[in-house]
Amino acid sequence: MTADHPNPFDRRAFLALAAGLGLSSCAVARPAPPTAGPLPGSPAPAPGSATPEPTPTASPSPTGTPQVRLGAPIGDGSQAPSPDPQPFQRPITVLEPGEPPPQFVVFSWDGASGNEDAILDYVQAAHDVGGTQTMFLSALYFLPKSKRTQYKPPRRPAGDSYIPYMSDPTVRRTIIDIATAWAYGNEVGTHFFGHFPDPNGVPSWSTADWEQELSQVDKLVTTWRTITGWTDIDPLPFDHARECVGGRTPLLAGRKTLLPAIAERGWRYDSSGVRSSQAWPAKDSYGLYDMSMFQIPFRKSRIIPMDYNFLAAQAGGKTNGGSASQRQAWKDEHLAALRNALRLCREGNRAPLILGNHMSPWIGGAYQQNLLALITEFGRTPDVQLVSHRWLCDWLDAQDPAVLKDLQAS
Repeated sequence: MTADHPNPFDRRAFLALAAGLGLSSCAVARPAPPTAGPLPGSPAPAPGSATPEPTPTASPSPTGTPQVRLGAPIGDGSQAPSPDPQPFQRPITVLEPGEPPPQFVVFSWDGASGNEDAILDYVQAAHDVGGTQTMFLSALYFLPKSKRTQYKPPRRPAGDSYIPYMSDPTVRRTIIDIATAWAYGNEVGTHFFGHFPDPNGVPSWSTADWEQELSQVDKLVTTWRTITGWTDIDPLPFDHARECVGGRTPLLAGRKTLLPAIAERGWRYDSSGVRSSQAWPAKDSYGLYDMSMFQIPFRKSRIIPMDYNFLAAQAGGKTNGGSASQRQAWKDEHLAALRNALRLCREGNRAPLILGNHMSPWIGGAYQQNLLALITEFGRTPDVQLVSHRWLCDWLDAQDPAVLKDLQAS
């Protein structure tokens, strides 16, 4: 089964068909639990039917059905920000001195393409346990291959990219699914664009190169309607310039020269480095929270808690590597490592556990299956809250400085 020719009995094929009709007024239905009704991407109610009041932004149990109204279009109509707050944001609590914090877990997704509508699987799983996540969108996935020269990367010919362009149906699904993800309270950050290694790639880019790359991200996300010519898809229900306050670089590279560029833009955090120890995020000299992943125990060493790093350690980076028995062993090993990481955080200083992932079915989908199960398992664990990077910034900023300093020193 491929992304463009899904099994006709697959749930996601139905979602793609429904989503292809557009999200009129961005009214989307809750991802269905076993006995619930319409699925994400379902068409809006017929004209003239009653429109529910927008869901409040804060709720002790942030689940339900969002009804997101589109505001006035921006530019070519690729965006029409909702006049209402983003739904399903947890209320911010302020700790008393000595009060233990919740155990936050951030599931973040590099790329976030609409390949087989996988985004909706993770949105549904998190929403059913009152959680949200971060989608680090690769702007490449908003650009049809036939329009590739619209992308002008640093130090490369127009249209060049190290990762492949998606098919038109997948690009359409990505635009629709990203809108749906936002409607369910998830953050939309950036994973930038071309994913270039050296020479002349991300690791060696200057700040000026990053500024050029960021300008290309802005162009593709905010003018996709003009570039694609697709007017039958609803606008994004958010303003990219306001929504995008953080990201993660390809290859976890180039952070040093990126930081001045994103600080100038007023971003709030970056997740492009690697931290060596289990620690609470702190602001750097640019005033940005360092929300990079910290390493966790694995075998007799430590590993970055990202699916690709497990793939490299277990299968030598071969996406189709391993026999059936090897894949099962690797899957069990990956699951145990992430469970142990959460245990260490909960029993230790409760530093937020940040997990980096891709929506790629490597080694038979083993990591995807684990992550989908862990969203539910972690979300049902006492004192654990699944949140986005952006929401975590809000929570950190709301704390008493002395209390936060104690957490960061723990």
